[in-house]
Amino acid sequence: MFPSRWRAAAAGVVLAALFCPPVTGYSVLSHEAVVDAAWDVITKPMLLKRYPNATPEELKTAHGYAYGGAIIQDMGYYPHGSMQFSDLTHYVRTGDFIVALITESRSLNELAFALGAMSHYVSDCDGHRFATNVAEPMIYPKVRRKYGTYVTYEQDPVAHLETEFGFDVLEVAKGNFAPQAYHDFIGFYVAKDVLQRAFRDTYGLDLNDVFKDFDLAVGSYRRAVSKTIPTATRVAWAQKKDEIQQSEPGITRERFVYVMSRSSYERSWGKQYDKPTAADHMLAFLLKLIPPIGKLKALKFKMPTAETEKLFMASFDRSVKRYQERVRDVQKHELKLENINYDVGVVTRAGQYRLDDKVQVYWMNKLAEKDFSTSTPQIRSELLTYFHDLDAPIAAKKDRKKWNELVSQLDQLRSTSGNVAAAGQQ
Repeated sequence: MFPSRWRAAAAGVVLAALFCPPVTGYSVLSHEAVVDAAWDVITKPMLLKRYPNATPEELKTAHGYAYGGAIIQDMGYYPHGSMQFSDLTHYVRTGDFIVALITESRSLNELAFALGAMSHYVSDCDGHRFATNVAEPMIYPKVRRKYGTYVTYEQDPVAHLETEFGFDVLEVAKGNFAPQAYHDFIGFYVAKDVLQRAFRDTYGLDLNDVFKDFDLAVGSYRRAVSKTIPTATRVAWAQKKDEIQQSEPGITRERFVYVMSRSSYERSWGKQYDKPTAADHMLAFLLKLIPPIGKLKALKFKMPTAETEKLFMASFDRSVKRYQERVRDVQKHELKLENINYDVGVVTRAGQYRLDDKVQVYWMNKLAEKDFSTSTPQIRSELLTYFHDLDAPIAAKKDRKKWNELVSQLDQLRSTSGNVAAAGQQ
C-alpha cells in the first residue's frame, strides 16, 4: 500500500510489466484513499465554507482535483515525468511548497488540489517513518542484519519496494480497493496554474524548466496508474496465490485480478498518453525470460506478517488523523509545515541523506543558470543554510568538478544575497 520510488533504472520493469511505473510512499490508491477518508468529515465542509455556492457536481469535480493533488509529487517518477520535479517536492522545501499551493489557490478546484497535495505530505512522512522503514527489516532478516531495525529507501530500494508491494497485494485481496473506487481514482485532475505559481514561488523555477512536456506527462501518468493495479494483481496471483488465499480465505482470481481495457480507458480519459513502442514490447517479452536479478528481485516479494500489517494500518490511520488536523489548521489560517524529507519523515541536513544532497545540488545548478535572478530571499536562505557546513560529508564531494562548481555557486549566491541586502538599505 505504500510503494516506494523506483528511479529510472526500474521504470517499466516493476511488477513484471515494462509499462508499470515506479511508485512511491503510499501507493497512488492509498494516497487517494487518505483524501476519501477525510473528504466528508472535514475537507468538503471546509471547501463549502470558502465556496458556499458550490453545487454537488462542482464538489465532485473538486474531489477529482483533490485526488490529483494527492499524487502530484510522484508524477515525476513516471513516463514523461521529471525525476527532478518529484525529488524537489520530496526533499526540498516540502512544507513551503504545500503552503505556497494553499496560499496561491484562487478557486474551489485549486484549493481542493492544494489540500490533496497536503495529504501526500502527511501520509508519505508518516508512512515511511512509522511503517515501511520499520517493517522492512522485520520482514527481511538479511536487511536487518546489514542495516539494523530502521531501513530507509536510500539504503535498500528493492527491499523497500518488496515490502510495500506485498502490503498492496494484501489490501487488494481484502477488497479495500473496489473496482469502481479504482476507476474514480484514475479520473484525477491537475490544477496546472496553481501548481506553476507555487512551484515558482518555492523553487524559483517554472514547470517547463523541469518537464519537457507537462501535459503529456499528466496523460502518461494517468495511463500508467490505470495499468499499475491490474498488472500487479495478475503478477501477485501468479506468484503468491497460496499466500493470498491464506491471508484472505475465499478469495478467487476473479475477485482479485483487476481488468481495465485500453478502449475503456480511452473512452473515459482520451488518448493523450505515451504508448509503448514495438521495441518496448520486445523488451517486456525478454524480461519475462530472464531470472529475477537486480531490480527484478522486487518481483520476489513477501506477504506482510500480522505484525507488519498492524504497522501499516496504524500508520494509515495516523496519516488520516494528522491530515484532518492540518486541514483544520488551514481553515483557521494557522498552517505551519516543516520542510521534512519524505523518505524519513524528519528534516535532514547536508551530508545526512544522499538523495537530498543530490537534488539540492541540481536545484543550485538550475538557479545558477538564471544567475540566481529568480531566487527569492527565502530560496537563497534555504540553500545557504543547507550548505553552510562545507565540512559535512556532502555527496557532491565525490566528484571534484561538481564540488568545485558548487563552491563557486555558493560564493555567487552569497554575493547576490549581499547585493540584494545592500540595495534594500539604500
